[in-house]
Amino acid sequence: MVSNATFFSEDKKAAAVLKHGVLRRHLAIFAGALSTTAPDRRVGFLDGYAGEGEYFNPTTGRTAEGSPRIALNIAQDLLARGSILDCVFVEKDKSAFAALESVVSSYSSANAVAYQGDIGVHLGPALARFANVPALVFLDPFGSALDHETTVNAILKRDGNQPTELLLNFSLQALRRMGARIWEEDGASGRRATLDRVDAWLGGQWWRQHFLAPEVGALPKPERANAAAEQVARAHRQMIAKATGCISYAVPIRRNANDKALFILTLFCPRRLALAKFNECVSLALKDWRAFLHDLDLAEAERQDAEDPQLYPRVAELQAVFAASEEGIDRAAIDAIKASIVSSLAIRSSFSMRNDFALVMGDALGVGRTTHVRAAWKELAKEGQIVDCPKGDLEKQLIRRP
Repeated sequence: MVSNATFFSEDKKAAAVLKHGVLRRHLAIFAGALSTTAPDRRVGFLDGYAGEGEYFNPTTGRTAEGSPRIALNIAQDLLARGSILDCVFVEKDKSAFAALESVVSSYSSANAVAYQGDIGVHLGPALARFANVPALVFLDPFGSALDHETTVNAILKRDGNQPTELLLNFSLQALRRMGARIWEEDGASGRRATLDRVDAWLGGQWWRQHFLAPEVGALPKPERANAAAEQVARAHRQMIAKATGCISYAVPIRRNANDKALFILTLFCPRRLALAKFNECVSLALKDWRAFLHDLDLAEAERQDAEDPQLYPRVAELQAVFAASEEGIDRAAIDAIKASIVSSLAIRSSFSMRNDFALVMGDALGVGRTTHVRAAWKELAKEGQIVDCPKGDLEKQLIRRP
């Protein structure tokens, strides 16, 4: 199994930039908003696979924030405003835990505790600490996660009337690797134990039918595990949502745009109203992710230009291509939102971002955000198709024909 330390042995990988970009923004919004009405202005955060907290690259001298450092910084900011983000971090690996403890202890004013051991052991005490306050649980394993029953009953159906959200980084790469063992001979070493682990993780043997489906078997061999894993991940997400009454929002996490998804980062939340805010987090994190990948390409181009100068430098070309690509992404998001609004008004007299978020965003979901909605609204209003775009917050404003 890949460890947190190995994953972050170099500068923060692109996948982590996207994942942590979403977490940073969503946790700040979640804690900031709910602490205003929570008992004692207190909100809980549980990180079940915390890792070292931060990761130093001796080659570059740079330190990358892990999820604990992100949470502790948010806690510090909230404390200055009179709110408490109570953090619990759990890490199984002893050496990673030692580093985690050092990070946590450096925030002397924060309400935070670190436990060494398995999240399955520490989950109950951690959630008991958050009794009667809102809580966000972040599970980011490198392999299989908590079993299905615990995820549903202990976390999303925990006692009390305060909202609980789960941000689950579902490992597609682990499922591809573990699930593929179903195609091995029955007596293969470790096969049965691996398949049993997947059964517990996903809540039964139902997932096996996806890996054994004829349509999966008809695919080229290198594509089979990924096709089956994506189907299983989608069905698993729907199972959790149905069992808990939660709304879900899934974000594929990739190293780059052409790679298979490594993970599916999924928010499970009880409030549909949270989706618009979460989409904003996703869109901005994706923008950061694209910029990070561009910076990597730029660094390589600078190296090549230094070694082999050209009449038209590679760096200048890359910068022009990236700027044009970003403009194209923005334009496509605006056009997709315009198309969705027009088609939705054919069956609805009016709707709003607050109550009908998916109707507004359409195919721009995840990439588009409020700035694109505003641009689309203004263009449609100028074309005479809808009422003028109001100033200020668009969330509660009605989109309707003139």
